[in-house]
Amino acid sequence: MQFCDRNSFFKLLYNQKMKKQSLLLVAFITLLFSCTENKKPTRTAKQIPNNYQVKINNLLETYNKNDEFMGSIILSQNGKTMYENTVGFSDLKSKKQARTDTKYRIGSVTKSFTAALVFKAIEENRLDINKTIEHYFPNVKNANKITIAQLLQHRSGIHSFTKDKWFFNNRTKKISSTEMLSKISKYESDFEPNSKGEYSNSNYFLLALILEKAYNTSYKTLLQEKICKPLKLNNTYSGKEINTNDNESYSYNYEEKWIEFPETDLTTAKGTGSIVSTSKNLNSFFEGLLTGKVLSTESLTLMKTIKDRYGMGLFRYTTNDRQGFGHRGRIDEFRATSIYFSKEKLSFTLLSNGSKIDINEIYTEILKLYLNDAPVEISEIEVEKFVGVYISQKDPNDKSVFIQDKNVLVNFIKSEFKEPLVYKGNNRFVLEQMYAESISFTFSDDEKQMVFEQGGEIWNYIKE
Repeated sequence: MQFCDRNSFFKLLYNQKMKKQSLLLVAFITLLFSCTENKKPTRTAKQIPNNYQVKINNLLETYNKNDEFMGSIILSQNGKTMYENTVGFSDLKSKKQARTDTKYRIGSVTKSFTAALVFKAIEENRLDINKTIEHYFPNVKNANKITIAQLLQHRSGIHSFTKDKWFFNNRTKKISSTEMLSKISKYESDFEPNSKGEYSNSNYFLLALILEKAYNTSYKTLLQEKICKPLKLNNTYSGKEINTNDNESYSYNYEEKWIEFPETDLTTAKGTGSIVSTSKNLNSFFEGLLTGKVLSTESLTLMKTIKDRYGMGLFRYTTNDRQGFGHRGRIDEFRATSIYFSKEKLSFTLLSNGSKIDINEIYTEILKLYLNDAPVEISEIEVEKFVGVYISQKDPNDKSVFIQDKNVLVNFIKSEFKEPLVYKGNNRFVLEQMYAESISFTFSDDEKQMVFEQGGEIWNYIKE
């Protein structure tokens, strides 16, 4: 699983802007004609479907007709399913349609389960989060400096086995844990432990082995006993070879048509990407985890603590000016994103076995439709009032530049990149970031001052 930096991420969004607008236009036209043709008598409020359901259905149907997305989506709020839908096939050869209970490989979302198991072991005094790992892996470089906490938060410096050409040449074969450990032990360190964060699948493979040693049992058994059975996740388990007779799905990439993708043998992905689940089960897991049904408040606080973009098995998501925690994953052509927004008590999961569209774009649009987060209207004349250069009262060299693109205010960063802002009303504009907290710019009524807010930090600026 790879993450792009903020500038690359916004360039990706900009390149896909016209495509998304076209899809939304098609969905809108479909909705318009469905509402105008064959008019029927007005129904009571209870009979009228929720507007977001119609809009999401139309959006997904557009993707499906254009062979752009196959997968399963669910939204739950206060523990109640608010929207659930599946499009596409789980097995194209047999023309087997995917269902809401179809099971998908979830890739790196597995890491949230592994982290939860590690914190379970810490709470049960089986592990010490600050203990170094030389006792378990004396041959791993810098093992005497690397702690369990650093494995959890991707701060170990251990090279990721998924960056090794050897892995991709052998990923469809069974590889023993002993051989995997031998490979990881031969890697030179990418950086000094705890000097920075860098995503590495090796970290979580090692954590899975540590769990097996701590409990003297298999990872798959621990997963069932410590998480799946208590939360009643009956369709979540460590995967084997894909079995469509057990309602598991293949994954596909698109080359003029959907082509089945060769499956990775999950012996290579223990603790990092080995779990199979359903969208409903993942919603239940993250809701249970983030509402304290799995771990103590102390453990959960550590999981949510972000350093260099990484928590301990969780990522922070900001979408539509709302903050949530969860994880995303990719293995083969399977993709998964699961997020829980605590304030809204909202769970969202998207699982895909084939997509030509950036999954981030799909889930962001669906959440906007559900939350009815249409931007507040503002005219070009009103936007013009906020254009200018604002200087920080703390640091005169810190300047925030705002320019105008018709009726959109744009934050111009270091004369390099333009980031459009969303107007929220009352002189407040927001820069929405998917993997970091939103940035808020609030202007005074006379437009001479601006307040910058992010993650509890507040900076005051004065117009130049």
